[in-house]
Amino acid sequence: MNEPDHYRVLGVSPQAPKADIQAAYRRRLRETHPDRGGDEDEFHLVQGAWETLSHPGLRREYDLLRFGRRAARRYGKAAAKPSHRKVRGWNVSPAPQPAAQGFPAEGALVTVPWHARLRLTRPVHRPSAWTAAGYMAAVAAVWVFCGLGYLGQALAADGWLFLALAIPVTIAIAIIVLVQTSRALRRRPDTAPNPPTGRLVIALLFAAAVVWLAGLSTPWGWALGVYVLTGTALAWTVKRLRYTLALRRSVGGALRQFNAFGPAGTRPKADRSTGKLLREVLTNLPAARLFVALPVDLETRVPHAIVCGDRIALLCAPVGRDSTDVDSVNLAAAVKALDAALPDANVQGWVLWPTLPETARAGETAAVHDVAVGQAATDIGLWLAAGGMVYDLPVLQALRVRLAAVPAPRTGDRTPAVRT
Repeated sequence: MNEPDHYRVLGVSPQAPKADIQAAYRRRLRETHPDRGGDEDEFHLVQGAWETLSHPGLRREYDLLRFGRRAARRYGKAAAKPSHRKVRGWNVSPAPQPAAQGFPAEGALVTVPWHARLRLTRPVHRPSAWTAAGYMAAVAAVWVFCGLGYLGQALAADGWLFLALAIPVTIAIAIIVLVQTSRALRRRPDTAPNPPTGRLVIALLFAAAVVWLAGLSTPWGWALGVYVLTGTALAWTVKRLRYTLALRRSVGGALRQFNAFGPAGTRPKADRSTGKLLREVLTNLPAARLFVALPVDLETRVPHAIVCGDRIALLCAPVGRDSTDVDSVNLAAAVKALDAALPDANVQGWVLWPTLPETARAGETAAVHDVAVGQAATDIGLWLAAGGMVYDLPVLQALRVRLAAVPAPRTGDRTPAVRT
């Protein structure tokens, strides 16, 4: 943490009650007040410490960030998840379906809506938990089979030296693999695990050396080489399975319950034309999900972002409602920033104009489009559907993590500063 130690600034214990903290604040305020000859920087430190420690929620969050598990045990498991890390979800009410109307006479021109051109498919979650479980079971089965085969050939060998070396080698490799697998089971599956490229290269070189020394026609050399290779990859398959199950449990449940998400305390805001656009796209794309106030950085937010598959459409007005909203000026920078932060996603932006400008804007790129809000649903809906109408759980999880990093608005006034 970059914050100072507020308890040391006030000279109290981390377990001190609020009354003791208030008394220490009064004493330190008299000592450091500039009007009484105190240091101005230290006076501001005292003020900051009091503002944090006098507010129960801010003090709890500060303790959890500074002291970690010790503070979590003191506050309880529920307090270990501060409110600003939550993501709010709600359902955007779909527009009522129009009544069925008969087609006009033959030969007349009929306007076909954009969603009638889609081949709707059932949303599929990916990555697949069954595929990850199959990989893990296959690697584990080959690892056990090769280990037993190598050990069986060692027991059947005539040389006592080979037998004395084979048994400890088999046991040592098994212990290393089991330890790595147990560590993989204890770690939280927050991000997708990377393949152990370095370990696999070392294991491949070891396997090649064993096969070359034993001879290409010797079964135990191949058994030992495959035993080491599959043992190296086993921990990664376990991590992959846990990550996939965690995605389906956390993100999948939210997807089935809600179709829109935003930071804690956020309420969806949209004018009538933009709201009609959002409802039309969310209604006709079953896998589409809406993200409100999506943070690009610490200072800017995308008012609306629609996700379908691995495609993300950023929507904004020509002029933002708030000073932190992305608008037509900085939409290209927001697209570039999110595209760099989400390498697995395809990000593009749309500026929703009431009426299109006659000339193209300066700085317009292939990833940023100007469109009239009344006809925007066609372009945005067809572009999103072209990426596959499925749930891309890693992309959705990354967006939810970005939402969870937005602090919740603080309700209520802080405890007023004590006058000296």
